[in-house]
Amino acid sequence: MYKLLIVDDEKIVVEGLTYATNWKDYEIDIVGSASNGKEALQKMIDLKPEIVLQDIRIPEMNGLNLINEVKKLELDTVFIIISGYPDFIYAKRAIELEALDYLVKPIEVDEIIASIEKAICKIKKLKEVKLYDKRQKRYEEALVEKQFLEIMLGNQSVIPEVTNDFKQFCCVIFEKRNGELNEHHYDEEINSLRFTINQALTEKEIKCFLYHIDQSLAILISLSDSYRMTSFLEDVFHVIPEQMKANVSVGISHSYSNLVNINQSYKEAEESAKIGIYSNQQITYYSEIETLNTTIDSNIISEIEQYFSLKHSNDFFEMDKLIDQVIDYAKQTRLPPKKSFYLSSKLVNNLLEYVEKEFELNHIMDERYEVYEQLNTLNSLDELSEWLRRLVYSIKSKVDAHKVSYNEKLILDIKDYLNVNYREPIVLEDLGKHFYKNPSYLCSLFSKSVGKTIFEYITSTRIDHAKKLLRTSSCKVADVAFQVGYENQKYFYQVFKKNVGITPSQYRSKYLVK
Repeated sequence: MYKLLIVDDEKIVVEGLTYATNWKDYEIDIVGSASNGKEALQKMIDLKPEIVLQDIRIPEMNGLNLINEVKKLELDTVFIIISGYPDFIYAKRAIELEALDYLVKPIEVDEIIASIEKAICKIKKLKEVKLYDKRQKRYEEALVEKQFLEIMLGNQSVIPEVTNDFKQFCCVIFEKRNGELNEHHYDEEINSLRFTINQALTEKEIKCFLYHIDQSLAILISLSDSYRMTSFLEDVFHVIPEQMKANVSVGISHSYSNLVNINQSYKEAEESAKIGIYSNQQITYYSEIETLNTTIDSNIISEIEQYFSLKHSNDFFEMDKLIDQVIDYAKQTRLPPKKSFYLSSKLVNNLLEYVEKEFELNHIMDERYEVYEQLNTLNSLDELSEWLRRLVYSIKSKVDAHKVSYNEKLILDIKDYLNVNYREPIVLEDLGKHFYKNPSYLCSLFSKSVGKTIFEYITSTRIDHAKKLLRTSSCKVADVAFQVGYENQKYFYQVFKKNVGITPSQYRSKYLVK
């Protein structure tokens, strides 16, 4: 239905036009009437009729002036003039004001209906043109928005022609601190943030482009003397829900006036947002971090090295204080992520080297590069702190699982010594001196732990090596005896047969690898 307003100061004319026909048959809904120009103007503003059927000569504001005022308001209204005077000047002026028809009273119903049908056709065409223009404008805006994104990411350097809205600008990045959300939920949160901020800025008629890039929201915002960054932040944080606000870190670039700096602006905002996450700051300006001293103080390096150079007792793994020192230093100095990771990796490297050397545990954390890969996936200093504590706990658990008593370690050391020196004559007194223990004590401890005496262990070791040589080499038996520590071949025969059950020659014949 199309809304029709009748404007005439003669009541009889208004009633005649109202009841001239069944207007609903022509998709017309008469929404009201007015008897003077001012009343008509107000009703057009309130009711927004598509068609106005009006007289030229009406009180307070004539019909032509009324059309002129409505055009200033940019209302989509089609005017049909009715007049009792076939005045050429009026008709000419009405045409200039784009009135659809100029009908002279008395008017036949068919004339009015024909004009109304023409008006409906014009309205339809106007709507089509308007829809096309709207689509075209949307397409052009989308194209410009895409071009700005490519420039921001450094993929394009040509600046779009429509740039008057960005005489001064900066880039702002919102990044979620909560990294435990699943990807779908994360995207929903960012898109919700994008919609909320876009709506707030659109209502303020602030020109901006908003992009969901990876796991962050990047905004290219137009600034002015009347709309500065403080105004932007007030508007944004006013509409963001408290829960979302608490989980967002904001990075803000320098302000620029030349659009060739868009990519630089984006990089600055990105770096600021990440440093904000690492240091647990809600808002981080690039201008602040740019002036910070990013050189790591030698004192904190010394603290780490000194901790691992000193002899520790059982409290070695009580490293919370050292970790706190490292994390607090990184926070207080607003240390960039790469340098925070360097400092942490130095702590980790010292820890692994100390444990592997002190507790004789090689590759305690599998491959070291895997440890450093984990380190590089962390998104904040708080995450880094927790990860370091978990690493220390994990290493301590592995050390505890492999830890042996002093006597157990002594037995392992004796075995290692005998396995290396089995060819040499072993004298208990010499063995006692080597391990700073009483020979009798060593013999007793070894027998209880291993289940055989030291000499039985040496004999077993020598025979095992002899069997291997007999199986895999063509050496004479006398040479085999000498290589495993027996100078007397006859004695070697006796010992071998006693332990194996057959002579060396019989063993070779039976087990020789051919």
